[in-house]
Amino acid sequence: MKKIILILSIMIFIFTGCKKENENISFTALIENVSENSMMVTTSDNVGFDKASVSYDKNLKLNFNPKIGQKVKIVILPEIRESYPVQVTAISIELMP
Repeated sequence: MKKIILILSIMIFIFTGCKKENENISFTALIENVSENSMMVTTSDNVGFDKASVSYDKNLKLNFNPKIGQKVKIVILPEIRESYPVQVTAISIELMP
């Protein structure tokens, strides 16, 4: 009985204590709409969605003025709020050439 409890304890530790930390997600997109501190974008990158509502903090420094039709590189937090379009939070947005 003690061996079973020990084995179960080790398995629980392995499966819960050794999780890999989520990493930020990066993708390129085309701006479809711009609002204050958010934009609607479409992407063909393999990120699990094709359209996203991207919100960002008002203190995020953008080196360009977002406009419809611009191609951008976006880095988002790994938390994706499922809806359509998905809702994500950007930590950086850069204008692509």
